[in-house]
Amino acid sequence: MFNRLIRIFSITFAIFCSFAAHAVVIEAEGQALIVNGDLKNAREAAIKDASQQASMHAAVYVSSNQIVRDGILEIDNMQISTLGRVSNIDVLDEKIINNILYIRIKADVLIDTGCENGVTNKYTKTLAVAAFPLVDMNQARLGNLHDAPIAFPTQLAQNINSDNSLTAYNASRVNFYPDPTLAATSTLSDGALTSMLSNINRMDVNYVISGVVRDMSMVDPRTHAEDNYFIDLYNRMDYLSKKHLRSFSIDLFVHDGYTGHLLMQKNYQTAGLWNLDPTIKTGFTGAGFIKQDYGQKVQALQQQIVKELSEKLLCEPFTARINRAADSNIWISAGSAQGLKRGDKLTVYRRSTFFTPDMRAQTQYDNTRQSIVIEDVQGAFASGKINGTVEQYNIRPGDLVKSH
Repeated sequence: MFNRLIRIFSITFAIFCSFAAHAVVIEAEGQALIVNGDLKNAREAAIKDASQQASMHAAVYVSSNQIVRDGILEIDNMQISTLGRVSNIDVLDEKIINNILYIRIKADVLIDTGCENGVTNKYTKTLAVAAFPLVDMNQARLGNLHDAPIAFPTQLAQNINSDNSLTAYNASRVNFYPDPTLAATSTLSDGALTSMLSNINRMDVNYVISGVVRDMSMVDPRTHAEDNYFIDLYNRMDYLSKKHLRSFSIDLFVHDGYTGHLLMQKNYQTAGLWNLDPTIKTGFTGAGFIKQDYGQKVQALQQQIVKELSEKLLCEPFTARINRAADSNIWISAGSAQGLKRGDKLTVYRRSTFFTPDMRAQTQYDNTRQSIVIEDVQGAFASGKINGTVEQYNIRPGDLVKSH
């Protein structure tokens, strides 16, 4: 077994040196037992086995944190993962020996070497989606879209939950920005963050999504302000004209759920046809809104946001809060729901607060260089041990563990 693993590592490193993040051609062999003379099912099983071997040979990699202490290299958080995706399978040879079918294949394997910053963990990140207040409430009158500040983040949270790498909680009743024109500073004040977390206190989210709706106006404001009856009638008949385009623009902010630091800020905008009578009130979630080209464009924009959030946050380190610490034992607010397993190693970070020259409190987490080895995993929490005691390293509830 050990020699086989060494051979796999050797193949892997050779491939990575030459073809990192590219498709490579791999030959591999699979086998399957022929049951009751069923050659067809045996062939399918053997090809599947060969495909798995090709993926393993092409994409096994070692991910580790490397720390040098006293001149000795220590390797921590070692993980072995298969990232190869197999396609274009070509059967080169097959033979039957002692009722076992052996098949040799050649296939293309697409290698994904992970994030550029070295993050390789696949733990599920958690986030809360707060309200998106309107900058100009008057723009919501057309169609009665005054529910947008709550409806938009609610829908966004639902769409985010369709992504396996993220879990979103609906915090749309929490408004960071009573005055949307001032959103958002580079760091949420401790007061704002504490206020928000008091509403989702038990969620312990990694990230907070918030934002403002900047624009929901008609591109041509004259479309619904025409006094001439005949021109107005013509406009209604010409319902596919660009004069019926309505804008939708938001500013979206991603803050670290533990420090409040701004991680991402981006403006998203789209436009779609809105050709309903001005007296019709659909609301932001009504069937009439969804049927409009405008509503469909807003939905497509949400899908774009989810895709970009997933790509951005996938390569951020996974973090979880320490809930309890005693002796050499640590309990954290993450478990099997986030993908943790027994034997996983997480680095402990100690929380501290400092003040800027203008006396604004800032939170930071310092690496203690201590690792917790997970021993027990439940759905929403896990526990493990460190070398030494928590008193030695001043580890307390509120500190974090992080995986790289």
